[in-house]
Amino acid sequence: MSTRRARGSGSIFRDQRGYWTVVVPLPSVDGKRKRKVFRSRSREKVMAHLRAFEDARRGTELPQPSMYPTSSGTTVGAWFEYWLVECVYPQLRPKTAEGYRSIVKNRIVPALGASTPISEVRASDIRRMHHLIRESCSSTTALNAHAVAARAFQVAVREDEIERNPVRLVDPPRRNYTPLDVPSTSEVRDLLRMLQSHPDGLRWTTFILTGARRGEVLGLETDRVSESHVDISWQLQRLKRGPSGLPIAPPDFQYRHLYGGYYFTRPKTKAGWRVVPLIQPLSSMMRTHLAEMEPNKWGLVFTRNGRPIDPDSQTKAWREISRAHFGPGRHVRLHDLRHAAVDLLYAADVPEDVIIELVGHTTRAMTRSYKSPAKLDRLSNAMRRVEGLLDGPSGRPGTFDHGR
Repeated sequence: MSTRRARGSGSIFRDQRGYWTVVVPLPSVDGKRKRKVFRSRSREKVMAHLRAFEDARRGTELPQPSMYPTSSGTTVGAWFEYWLVECVYPQLRPKTAEGYRSIVKNRIVPALGASTPISEVRASDIRRMHHLIRESCSSTTALNAHAVAARAFQVAVREDEIERNPVRLVDPPRRNYTPLDVPSTSEVRDLLRMLQSHPDGLRWTTFILTGARRGEVLGLETDRVSESHVDISWQLQRLKRGPSGLPIAPPDFQYRHLYGGYYFTRPKTKAGWRVVPLIQPLSSMMRTHLAEMEPNKWGLVFTRNGRPIDPDSQTKAWREISRAHFGPGRHVRLHDLRHAAVDLLYAADVPEDVIIELVGHTTRAMTRSYKSPAKLDRLSNAMRRVEGLLDGPSGRPGTFDHGR
């Protein structure tokens, strides 16, 4: 005998996370389709919700949607876990998704309370979350938590778990102004001189004179480095893997496996796929390194004991170099070297559109599937101007060729 439920009587199923789920249709008051979703680890509990719905349906008239309970008892902890697994990981890049999980686990859920029903979260709770986070973290962290919570609660509204988004009732926290400690041109010049005798000088010089990110530098392959330029079309990342042994990522996420949890992945946007010309002293240092380095099976330019270097380790390593070179009173972050590269390009009067292309910013990013020789000549011209700027304090760069 068929057990198919009658049309309009609701449906019950088990989702990918193992939650029993009941979806029941509600009367529409504005012509839009409405439904109520109940979830629980217990099949008996969701069946009780379904029976309550059927009991109401057998009455003279179903109550209006606003008269239904506003919550199935779903807690903050359960909802955010569901949202991460069902909505975040299948849609966002792995590193972005991990960032969301970290904010949820360490900031949002502890502030709101894991056992608090999401239907009971009020605007005052969101403001309290802001205050709690700012007591121990930066204003940027509080702002990020606000944005992540807003997205999660908006999905809860869309899936009829709650009637309105409490985060949208509260203004986002304002970000404090924190000046960046970016090295000046003369400081960069001194730093480059010091790095020429440093054991890892090539790696740090590559950061400075390409404006590349951590994973982009550590993911450089020998066949993407020529006499004149480096091809930044892949980056090195350490990714978490699911039960299948593959990275937890959207279907269109491009990657190549290296070793353990290390993968080559594409830059975040097409603007990140770029060619950066090599200038002195980087070009000669790179040439010497490639001629003398021990080969590795991955073809990586930079390794440690023949294996990939964890990008996260570079932040600590740079901190030691920065403290030794600039002094303990300075706070020059590794990412500030990227800012320094941009400043050098501006100081050399390189046009902004060329700067954007060299460092792979998404602002005004151009969609491109190839780079013509004329375009590469223009980029090389820009980097030669930076080279001239670093040769000495005298002499101002000449007129930039705007031809393409």
